[in-house]
Amino acid sequence: MLKKIYSDHPSFRPVKFHSGLNLVLAEKDSKSTDGQTRNGAGKSSLVELISSLYGGELRAGGLFKTKELRAYRFGMELILDDKPFTIERSGEHSTKIYVKKMPDGLLDLSEFNGEHFCTNENWLKLLGRSYFGLSESVTQIKNGPTFRSLFSYFIRPRKGFDSPDKWFPQQSTCSVQVALTYLLKLNWKIAKEFEGIRQKDKLIKALKDASNEGALGDIMGSASDLRTEILLKKARVQKLKMDLSGFKVLPEYQEKEKRASQITKQLSELSADDTVDKEWLSQLERAIEDEKNVDTNRVNKLFNEAAIDLPDMVRRRFEEVSAFHESIVRNRREHLQEEMNDLIARINIRYTKKEALDNERSNILSLLQSHGALEQHMKFQSELANLEAELAQLNKKLEATENLDQKKSELKIDRHKLQQKMRIDHSEQGKAISDAIIAFADISGQLYVESGKFIIDPTDNGPKFDFDIPGKRSTGKSKMQIFCFDMMLMKLWANEKKRPKILVHDSIIFDGVDERQRAKALKLGAEMAEKYNFQYIVTMNSDDMPDMSGYQDFKLSNYRVDLDITDTPTGGLFGFRF
Repeated sequence: MLKKIYSDHPSFRPVKFHSGLNLVLAEKDSKSTDGQTRNGAGKSSLVELISSLYGGELRAGGLFKTKELRAYRFGMELILDDKPFTIERSGEHSTKIYVKKMPDGLLDLSEFNGEHFCTNENWLKLLGRSYFGLSESVTQIKNGPTFRSLFSYFIRPRKGFDSPDKWFPQQSTCSVQVALTYLLKLNWKIAKEFEGIRQKDKLIKALKDASNEGALGDIMGSASDLRTEILLKKARVQKLKMDLSGFKVLPEYQEKEKRASQITKQLSELSADDTVDKEWLSQLERAIEDEKNVDTNRVNKLFNEAAIDLPDMVRRRFEEVSAFHESIVRNRREHLQEEMNDLIARINIRYTKKEALDNERSNILSLLQSHGALEQHMKFQSELANLEAELAQLNKKLEATENLDQKKSELKIDRHKLQQKMRIDHSEQGKAISDAIIAFADISGQLYVESGKFIIDPTDNGPKFDFDIPGKRSTGKSKMQIFCFDMMLMKLWANEKKRPKILVHDSIIFDGVDERQRAKALKLGAEMAEKYNFQYIVTMNSDDMPDMSGYQDFKLSNYRVDLDITDTPTGGLFGFRF
């Protein structure tokens, strides 16, 4: 049981606690104005002090590390395993726990300037044994339960009131699963094993992504792509080997290759000349056809009309013109025909030349195809050596990729086996699970008309914890889920020899909660604290204190802590604002 919080700071107000419900109320001074607030009165600071004296890490920006308090010590008197303890701590020496009173032989103590102290690490080990029965061997297991990972559910920081299963928003899945399975008396080692599965799965996915994105291109890749690439390279290697086995070296290979190139160029030029001449020949053929089909009908019509007035003279003139025109046309056709004959002759000559050149080139190419140059032979050998080296590398990459795929398949099997193992554990620990479910429903049923549900689901990612109070989306009901869960834990541990006998709730747990539920929660908290013999410490502003007149046996004076803190500059827990 926590007895007292004190400090050597001259203006600090010491806080004495009693058994059962402890209400720490911040009052509004009678002379306070509307601009003053009780946010700095020290309610949350008192919770942080208690948590830090219970071995919490003293981080930069925390209360103990502020320049105004760093040099001062804060102490705690408590009863631990029915024995009195008094310890102190300061921000200047954050790893030391100064021991003022402690039974002999419990811890290895050091001494300096007449003072005894131990490390915070050893202090945590003692607290773990006393509150949760944690052996030293368990606390040394990686990802195993520790005093702080468990105790933080019983003294949540201000950011720990978002969800019942987490005492800070970024709490890892492993931390949640291990802590809650331990607190619910299930096999926490199974939850720890799931973290091993998650880490392996994360590594495999990272390797897969890296191989797909090319970051590990020299080590692995896509198995299907690699098999295709290996098959193609094997085919290329086989072809090269066959080509090399039948390769004949031709000494004048390069000269022959050069001649074949020259012939190709000549053939190209001859073909170009052919194209020009054939186009011109086509135009000449059309021109001759046009000359054959000269239309004289219009001229005949004109002369027939003129013959009406001048018959003899016009008729004679028409015959002369017609004879002259036919003479011109005939001469032109003869000229065009001569040009066509010349073109045809040139085309035929080129055809004969092209045929000879093409035959020569065919012979050269046939020779080149059956033989090769020495340089080409060496090039083939070099290409073969490179391909065989690449093929060996691809086979190694495929082996690494297939090993990774195999590991992924094995991991799925391991995950399934572990899930089955967890289901068996949940079946064997059915009473522990039913006790938790019933306790949560009973506690929530005393706050609301309809009871809430606590669900433990053995998923393939480890145990999943869900909470359902009708209307839980409202801020108040979501906070009351946490109240019900924390009280459920106190009830589940009530009969344990080694158990936490303290639960601390900062005022934030009542934010948005209806006054009737606040009253029920305080009444229920007081009853459970008395029934199960634990301290329930609650901080709040006095005007947030609900009307308890409906509960005749609830006397505020029986529960209020003797601490006078107000919203004045000097009325807070520390006697000054900072």
